[in-house]
Amino acid sequence: MSGPVSLRAWARGFSLALLAASLAACSAFEKKEPPPGPCPRALILSDAAAMAQFRDGPGRDLLDVSYSGRVSRVYSDCFYEMKKDKTGLMKARVLIAIDAERGPANRDRTGVYRYFVTLSDSKHEPISKNVFELVAGFPGNAARTTLTDDSVELTVPIQAGQSGRDFTILVGFQLTEDQLDFNRRLRQERESNR
Repeated sequence: MSGPVSLRAWARGFSLALLAASLAACSAFEKKEPPPGPCPRALILSDAAAMAQFRDGPGRDLLDVSYSGRVSRVYSDCFYEMKKDKTGLMKARVLIAIDAERGPANRDRTGVYRYFVTLSDSKHEPISKNVFELVAGFPGNAARTTLTDDSVELTVPIQAGQSGRDFTILVGFQLTEDQLDFNRRLRQERESNR
């Protein structure tokens, strides 16, 4: 059964509401530090976006492909640990996806994919490079699979005035000279056929 609200209860409720409103108003006038900045751009290096591993021998036809792959996606995010003097650390995480394919010359139903994650500065000079390896299994009649690895973590010192905008993350396959030449020839053929 509800009865009339006492004046004391009403005053207490009004006081709490007034206190909450004044605290909210105070926080609106506090000087807040802006977020330090965006994450670095994460890009797939075009010449290293695909790879083909051929069986031993001179053949470089489609029938000679043991396995191939394409870096299909790259995801990244970051967070900052900054000091009052606007220096600190940016920690970036990178995750890539590789579309792997078994070729006609593959007999052991596996493929080994070596990829790199490189961090470069605003002048496109590399700061760090790490190379990783993923092994794909193609069981039964499987000819394709998508591979992902644990995320790669990069720690970047940030100077005053810098942000993630001053850095770029590049990913791609760690290719042999022969594989790189093959990719460039394929690209030139595609461009000449346009």
